[in-house]
Amino acid sequence: MAIIKCKMCGGDLDVSEGLSVCECEYCGTKQTVPSADNEKKLTLFGRANRLRLANEFDKAAGVYESIVADFPEEAEAYWGLVLCRYGIEYVDDPATGKKVPTCHRSSFNSVMEDGDFEQACENADAVARRQYREEAKQIEDIRRGILEVSGKEEPYDIFICYKETDENGDRTIDSVIAQDVYDALTERGYRVFFSRISLEDKLGTEYEPYIFAALNSAKIMLAFGTDYEYYNAVWVKNEWSRFLKLMEKDKTKHLIPCYKGIDAYDMPKEFHRLQAQDMGKVGAVQDLLRGVDKLMGKDFSVPKAQQQTIIQQVSSGGPNVTALLQRGSMALENGELDKAKEYFDQVLNMDAQCAEAWLGLALADAELRSAEAIGELDADKPIVGIETNADYGKFLRFASEEQKQKLAALLAHARQRAEKRAELERKEAAERAEYLKLRRQQIAPAQSMIAAGSSHTVGLCADGAVLAAGDNRDGQCCVNGWKYVAAIAAGVWHTVGLRADGTVLAAGRNVEGQCGVSGWTDVVAIAAEPFHTVGLRADGTVLAVGYNKDGQCNVSGWTDVVAISAGYSHTVGLRADGTVLAVGYNKDGQCCVNDWKDVVAIAAGAYHTVGLRADGTVLAVGDNEEGQCDVNGWKDVVAIAAGSSHTAGLRVDGSVLAAGYNEDGQCDVNDWKDVVAIAAGSHTVGLRADGTVLAAGDNRDGLCNVSGWKLFNRFEMLEQEQEEVAERAKRERKEAAERAEAERKTAAKRAEAERQRKIAALNDEKAKLNTELANLKGLFTGKRRKEIETRFAEINAELRKLQ
Repeated sequence: MAIIKCKMCGGDLDVSEGLSVCECEYCGTKQTVPSADNEKKLTLFGRANRLRLANEFDKAAGVYESIVADFPEEAEAYWGLVLCRYGIEYVDDPATGKKVPTCHRSSFNSVMEDGDFEQACENADAVARRQYREEAKQIEDIRRGILEVSGKEEPYDIFICYKETDENGDRTIDSVIAQDVYDALTERGYRVFFSRISLEDKLGTEYEPYIFAALNSAKIMLAFGTDYEYYNAVWVKNEWSRFLKLMEKDKTKHLIPCYKGIDAYDMPKEFHRLQAQDMGKVGAVQDLLRGVDKLMGKDFSVPKAQQQTIIQQVSSGGPNVTALLQRGSMALENGELDKAKEYFDQVLNMDAQCAEAWLGLALADAELRSAEAIGELDADKPIVGIETNADYGKFLRFASEEQKQKLAALLAHARQRAEKRAELERKEAAERAEYLKLRRQQIAPAQSMIAAGSSHTVGLCADGAVLAAGDNRDGQCCVNGWKYVAAIAAGVWHTVGLRADGTVLAAGRNVEGQCGVSGWTDVVAIAAEPFHTVGLRADGTVLAVGYNKDGQCNVSGWTDVVAISAGYSHTVGLRADGTVLAVGYNKDGQCCVNDWKDVVAIAAGAYHTVGLRADGTVLAVGDNEEGQCDVNGWKDVVAIAAGSSHTAGLRVDGSVLAAGYNEDGQCDVNDWKDVVAIAAGSHTVGLRADGTVLAAGDNRDGLCNVSGWKLFNRFEMLEQEQEEVAERAKRERKEAAERAEAERKTAAKRAEAERQRKIAALNDEKAKLNTELANLKGLFTGKRRKEIETRFAEINAELRKLQ
């Protein structure tokens, strides 16, 4: 069987049969692998991966396409197409030493909406699907970063594609010819992308945003080559092949092959239908420049500073006005705004109705370098101050209809850009929210596996057993006999466990009846604090027992609740519509949550309440004496926990945030990584993806002694293990019910046999008495007759009872 190679480093993978995800022993990267069920398929995968590792993305994509054609249900082939489409290369991260993706072919289209990515997820098992989504999210973050950087780049007119160095590291003749053309083009006023100059202050890993911006904005690509191999060098081909694909969608784009010293037929076959320029001919540069001018449709016979479409010369103003307008325009282009204003003011001193000067002042106020720059604005307020500027109003007053129309067209274009930008931001926000939602769903099974009280810590193992550490003076740690537990909660002096069958266990202090939960059924979530316990039932209603002086147990009227949390003297409930309920002590405003919306998780601390919104931001109300409510700047949070006087937040990348009281170190969690669940009491507890547990804060009575805990072996299998525990509990309940039923039937049979025996004995006795009665004669048998008759009555009464 062919060997499967690591798609990050190229090392041999040791893949166990039936597994869709494995870890490379060389680079330590967890990755998906193809199913090893066909020799031909694995051979093709080997070839495709070699090409992709060499950054031959188009060739690799062709091989992946052939795999898809023959094996349409192979998820890994679709994923390979995704990697090629976005030009993903895995490089070493200097900080961690791990392989991380870098993108050489960005796109305006989201990875999460890519058709091949969807096919990969659709054809993958649950474990591989989770891995695909994790990798796709990394790529998507990179793509967005590239778009953010490239969006700030000014558009280019021309992109020069060439090979910079030869195999010895020396500069190629291609580079020299290309720079001569670059110099000529820039002198004519064109904005030209030439990597030797355009990227000279950028790092290699930062090139893609600028290349992406240039490829998409340039109308013309000049592809220089003096050698067949140079044209087909990996990064040269990466540029011209991407531009050709852009040409298919945008017919205004043009690629001109510029060759020297090679036969035109030795150029890439993709260039055969393109009109090429032989740079070896006399006058080739001049011919090329004229061709570019023609394609661009511009006249560059005068300096660019005089080509303003709005701020232009006016014959009526005379030579001085014309010269001042030109100097003002030039100063504006150079960013010398104060100098530009001086020139435009001088014009207005000579001609108070000069529309061009009024527009120049408005542009300078808006820090725009030309009227054309208005069309590149992408924020509407409205449009970034231009339309509300007093000088712009005077421009409209004195401008000609033609000038007004040109400005109106630029403003309309700017507004379209603003709308597109807003739509992109909305789309990205929706994608981010979906990503956070998925992560919340992934960690949900782990979030109920740790609980932190003020005096102890509780951990739930994947097999349903419960661990505890800390103060046990009230029996709150007496949980060793619990089994088939699905969730845990910790108050200050008591512990609560939710079993898989919806019943609830409790151990610890019960002075206010907070442990009186033995009769609860159909419970799906639990919460506990010092003197009260709360339970959420499957129908969305809520139960509560314990101390109720402040009304913290007044929850019987709640409906449509999907999550609960308990503070010292208040109770909080999250409804299905994202709104929040709260009852109880409210002196510090911890129950002021009526206006919260779009909330997906809640946590109640001692005297404060925290809410997690779908967009990953966090809300908090209540006591903020220790800064426990200072969470406004938190982002990308997927889980929250509220302690006595501090708040913790789990971020999507597995790191942890904390705010509030930190005298005991409960907020010292900045170096935590790979965390999948958190809890907070007087301390902070974190559950890592490897099943181990972290704790920070006061360790009195050993409540932070959790370093030896391991709650599960594999996080990706946790949900499955929990389902198996629930199934075992269900089977045990069924078997117990069957045993009880069998015992009931056996007892019933014994009872029936005993009844029949008694009936037979009574009838037998009755028959004997009848015989005796018939044989009684003489004067002295009256007493015996009465005894027999009395016994007859007793027997008949007993028989009636037995019938």
